[in-house]
Amino acid sequence: MLAFRLVLKTDTYLADVGGLGAFLTVFGTLYGIMAAFVVFEVWSQYNKTVELVNKEALGLERLFTLTLYFRDKDLSTHMKQAIENYANLVVEGKFKTLGAGKRNMETGRVFRKISHIIQGIKFDDDHDQIVFDHIADHFGRLSEVRTERITQSLTRLPALLKTFLYSSSIIALTTFILMPFQNTYYGFFTTGTLTFILAMIFQLVEDLDNPFVGYWNISVEPFQRALKHIEEDY
Repeated sequence: MLAFRLVLKTDTYLADVGGLGAFLTVFGTLYGIMAAFVVFEVWSQYNKTVELVNKEALGLERLFTLTLYFRDKDLSTHMKQAIENYANLVVEGKFKTLGAGKRNMETGRVFRKISHIIQGIKFDDDHDQIVFDHIADHFGRLSEVRTERITQSLTRLPALLKTFLYSSSIIALTTFILMPFQNTYYGFFTTGTLTFILAMIFQLVEDLDNPFVGYWNISVEPFQRALKHIEEDY
């Protein structure tokens, strides 16, 4: 700001300060609406992914408890092993592959082993038939939750929208830098405050847009809790 003030002699633009102020009023209103929309969008996306992660972990625990109603120790052992293998793989990976914008094919392969166990279930009475129907239905919903969780995890803001946000931010900041403030210190304070706010908006958008990279990271704790409950409670 000081460099522009010295080189461009922005003090000579004092006669245009009213026009610049009117421009910033209109532009600032439109920019505020757009920034609020973008922040709301990434925050909603982040919360939705957190919800799906919790739902999937709880679904795994619920699937194991349903298996216990078969009163088949071998089936329960195999199901427990398959669920633990899948959950441990997720915990060990810590969503790093999703953070890189890719799907983890290994977890998909291990998850399908659970379906193979369900397909191999044999029963010969009405009790087991009812339990099997519940298990098949629950696994179907669990599979849908997992697919939705992965899709949501890989969803990012459109590049054009982010470009528009960043370019608009630069325009706003540049206008304040060129603003012919009569009091230089007041100009420093105003421009510095705006720079800080824009930096925080950038950080928030970039961080929440990818929920597995940055300061706000989605944890694998729900899967760890599910493993602990399966191991200790059943």
